[in-house]
Amino acid sequence: MTVAIIDDEINNRLVIRNILHSSCPFADIVVEEGLIDVSIQKINLLKPELIFLDIELKNGTGFDIIKKLDYNTEIIFTTAYSQYAIDAIKVRAFDYILKPINEDELIEAVGRFITKKEEAKNLINSSGISGGFFSFATSEGKQSINYNQIFYFESSGSYTFCVTDTKKIIFSKNIGEVEKEIPASIFFRTHHSFIVNLYKIEKVKITRGGQISLFNGDFIPVSQRKTMQFIKLMKELK
Repeated sequence: MTVAIIDDEINNRLVIRNILHSSCPFADIVVEEGLIDVSIQKINLLKPELIFLDIELKNGTGFDIIKKLDYNTEIIFTTAYSQYAIDAIKVRAFDYILKPINEDELIEAVGRFITKKEEAKNLINSSGISGGFFSFATSEGKQSINYNQIFYFESSGSYTFCVTDTKKIIFSKNIGEVEKEIPASIFFRTHHSFIVNLYKIEKVKITRGGQISLFNGDFIPVSQRKTMQFIKLMKELK
């Protein structure tokens, strides 16, 4: 788990760092900063999975940083001020911890973050994803693959690749036909050549050339015309 700690008070950063080192040794602190511009630059470069973010900084606020991030990540606000709670909800913050920071509260928040991450990897959800199968014919005969094994489909003309966690299988069916046969609650066509399993998405970077990072390390494009629909769908899923 990669972490950023953003606070303009060195002592506050030290408190969080010490708690993580003693109680969450698996946390890799990749960014520790107090200046807004430098924080934005480092966070966008290293893309930590979780950010502990102060709100009132010397040259702006933590919300100024969030506006400039070029990918989706989880935010735990650490602040001495309670009046920003509504704003935190609006930016879908993972948690809101008031200073002075309580060690148990911070550890509990990190625990919930880890649980959420593991649930996404294990595909535990109410849609029944583990029970469905996609069937198709290959040169080796008919195959059926559980939905939770499929990361994405990739078009290759009149053929389509099915990419799982262990293999890449080609079969004689175009991607438009595939789209009609699979549940929209699990799969989304992000691009004319790609259909992605929504529950295999680790991170999303929405720019002019949007990109999805999957748990297997592959990257899938998001076309510009699909961007708004995709963002809406991911918010509903979250």
